[in-house]
Amino acid sequence: MGRIPGIELAPNWTSAAAALEGILRHAGIDLPRHAVMGLTGHAFHFCLGTREGVVALPSGPASFDRAAMVERYARTGLRFERFAGPADAATKERAVAWAAERLDAGVPLIGWDLHLHEFGIVDGYDRARGGFFVQDILTEQVGPFVAWEAWAPLGEIELWAPVEPVEVGAEAAVEALRTAAALLGGDEGPADGQPLGAAGVEAWAEALEGTAEVDRAGNAYTLAVLAAARADGAAFLRDLAATFPGAAEPLAEAARALEEETKALSPLITLFPFPSGGHGNVQVPGLRRAAAMALRRAARYERECLAAIEAAIPLAEREAG
Repeated sequence: MGRIPGIELAPNWTSAAAALEGILRHAGIDLPRHAVMGLTGHAFHFCLGTREGVVALPSGPASFDRAAMVERYARTGLRFERFAGPADAATKERAVAWAAERLDAGVPLIGWDLHLHEFGIVDGYDRARGGFFVQDILTEQVGPFVAWEAWAPLGEIELWAPVEPVEVGAEAAVEALRTAAALLGGDEGPADGQPLGAAGVEAWAEALEGTAEVDRAGNAYTLAVLAAARADGAAFLRDLAATFPGAAEPLAEAARALEEETKALSPLITLFPFPSGGHGNVQVPGLRRAAAMALRRAARYERECLAAIEAAIPLAEREAG
C-alpha cells in the first residue's frame, strides 16, 4: 500500500506525545500541545535512566507505563487499542498483520523503536520491500522506510492504533490531575529500580555531587525533555485553574511551582546543550556541583507542585460532579 496522506509528526521533545498530537490532528482533534501533554500525563513524567552504574541515560524519558497510555490517551478524545509483545519472529509476524489491517483501513499508528529508540508515526507499509513507512525525528535524515527485520532492536514491540472518537468531560481533567500526582510522587512507572518523579530528580543531583558516570548526551537530552514537559505542565495547570474556579488557588500554585522549576533548569540547558552535551562539562567537578544545586531546587519545586495538586484534586472532583 501507499502512505496515509495528511499526517505529520508534531514538534515535541516527548516523542510519544509528538506522534499522538499528529494523529489527533489527522482525526480532526486540534488540541494545543500543553493539553495533550497534560491530559496524558507526559507533562509530569520523569525517569532517571540508570543502568550498570551509568546515570542520565537517554532511555529515561521513554521509560513509562505504556499499558496505561490506552486509558490516558482516551482523555484527548480518541480511543486507542494496543499491540505489545516481545520482538520474536512469531510475534513480529502477528504485529505486522495487525498493523497492516489498520493501515489498509487508513488508520495511522504510533510505534516504538523504529529508526531509533523513540516513538514515531507509522503511516504505511510496503509488503514487497518488507517494512513500514514512518515519521520520527530521524526520517528527514535517513528516509521513511524501516525494514521489519530491523524493527524493534530493543526487543519490545509497541504499537497503538486509534479506534474511534470518544466524548470527554471534566472528569478526564480530574483523572489527569490524579495521574500528575502519581507521576510527580514517583508512585508509577516500570518496576525496574530506576528513580522516578521528584525523587528521581534528587537522585540525579546526588549522582552529579558524587563520582558516578553521567552519560553526556543523555544528560543533555533528559534536561531538554524535562524542561519542555514541565513548561507544558504549567500551561496545562493554568488552563485547569480557569476550568475549576473552586480549585483555582492550588492549581495556580502548582503551575507557579513548575514555572519556577523551568527557570531553575534553564541554565543547565545552556551548560549541557543537546546534542553535544557541553562536551566535557559533565566531567568538571565544579560544574557538576552547580548542576546538582539547580536540580535540587527543581526537585523542591516538583514537591511543591505535587502538594498543590493533591490539595486541588478534591476541590476539582466536587466541581466535576
